[in-house]
Amino acid sequence: MPHTSVATGRFSSRKEANQAVQRLVSGGFARNSISVHQHDDDEGYDLEIHTRRQNLRRAERLIHDSAPLYVVREKASQAAHTAGAYPLVLLGAGILAGFLIYNLIPREAASDQGNRRRR
Repeated sequence: MPHTSVATGRFSSRKEANQAVQRLVSGGFARNSISVHQHDDDEGYDLEIHTRRQNLRRAERLIHDSAPLYVVREKASQAAHTAGAYPLVLLGAGILAGFLIYNLIPREAASDQGNRRRR
């Protein structure tokens, strides 16, 4: 592949290496650019991916992410995208949250504070 860089990762088990491969594939990288090799001493696996230089940082992040952290990051990204696509829904949710918080404040506490200010 011309003009490519290589991102690598070391894993202690085949399962961890396969999870990294799945993160890369779901992140948009081609499966045929990813290779997994077992160490000669049977003590782990090396993962290599050939990618363009501008995608190298993203590939390395996906390789070294833990599975739970990757899921959290993906869900947060999806939520941010949805919020950006529907700003009126986000505004409505904010107004509703403010209304709920306002109604949770006890009325006596609010009137006591008002009486203290008047004095």
